Amino acid sequence: MTSSGSFLAIGLIAVALTSHAAPPAPGPVPAAPATSAQMDAVLKELKDIKALLVAARKDEKGGDDAPVHIADSNYAVLGSPDARVTVVEYTDYQCPFCKRFHDQTWPEIKRLYVDTGKVRFFVRDLPLDFHQQAMPAALAARCAAEQGKFWPVYETMLATADLSKDAPRRIALASGIDAATFDACEHNPGMRRAIENDTAEAERIGVTGTPGFVIAERREGALEGTLLLGAQPTAAFTTRIDAVLNRAAH
Repeated sequence: MTSSGSFLAIGLIAVALTSHAAPPAPGPVPAAPATSAQMDAVLKELKDIKALLVAARKDEKGGDDAPVHIADSNYAVLGSPDARVTVVEYTDYQCPFCKRFHDQTWPEIKRLYVDTGKVRFFVRDLPLDFHQQAMPAALAARCAAEQGKFWPVYETMLATADLSKDAPRRIALASGIDAATFDACEHNPGMRRAIENDTAEAERIGVTGTPGFVIAERREGALEGTLLLGAQPTAAFTTRIDAVLNRAAH
């Protein structure tokens, strides 16, 4: 950790400790000792701070060059099945940084690589616990995919500035799918398990926040690639993708 990162960590820890300590009584009477609940809250904040610092260091590097391995997919895939490069996005539909990627970077990636047959692109779910509509939105997108409408729903939800409580279902039904089939799908426990499996995979390979990406090649029925973390600019993707394309060409 750099010296500035150390000072940041110390400052955050001090804030966490002081925010939960009981205020001192007036005069010489000492402050009451922190309760067990307060100490548990401090420990939780310290864990959250550690996770934020780890994610920040990874984001500064733009990812991790160590190879990761994940399963391939034919589910709601965009692009040529013969593309040399596969890009996998781990997304949270309520995440403002996912929206930034969608607004600023995705159109260029799609135009330069997906539409030209160089990249296949698919999405995996990473709904964050503190986004109340993230899980309902992930379920809505998956259930729309069951009726062949994943991409319109994906695009609309990520373009929406604020996902209200009824937005995921409303957006999904607006794509033209059957409401009864959609509602039955939303109550299918298998859909939620599939999302939880995506989340577990993201944690295993080191995707600590959204959006997170794997830039990969197919090897023996699976995907091998490197991580690219955060709402990176287009150049960060083109550098990684072009490197894989050039390597494959030789």
